[in-house]
Amino acid sequence: MPKLTKKILRHKYKILAVGYTLWLTAISLTPLNNLNLPSFSYADKIVHFFLYFFLVLFWLRAYPDLRLKKLLLFIFAVLLGIIIEFLQEYLIPTRSGDAFDALANTLGALSGLVFYQRFGKMFG
Repeated sequence: MPKLTKKILRHKYKILAVGYTLWLTAISLTPLNNLNLPSFSYADKIVHFFLYFFLVLFWLRAYPDLRLKKLLLFIFAVLLGIIIEFLQEYLIPTRSGDAFDALANTLGALSGLVFYQRFGKMFG
């Protein structure tokens, strides 16, 4: 197996975590025009919940031995969600910040931590 492939495979979870974070940030800061999103009540809150649930899971998997990782990753996810909501409110003309989106992000991040703590051993 080529050296680069081995290196990529060794760091696949870190690449996934960074890539997912960049994607999440980019999609959150992209102006929205005529999106056909699900229209049932609180659909966007459910999406926010799961986006941050997976954000935390990917970072926990990427750094399983990081000291204080759970607290640091939770703070990182919450701050990212809050900063994105502020940026949406004040910098993106077709987006608006929402405190309930930030709350859904926080609950998703917290649920990701709890899920990983209970079932993380199943992932290696």
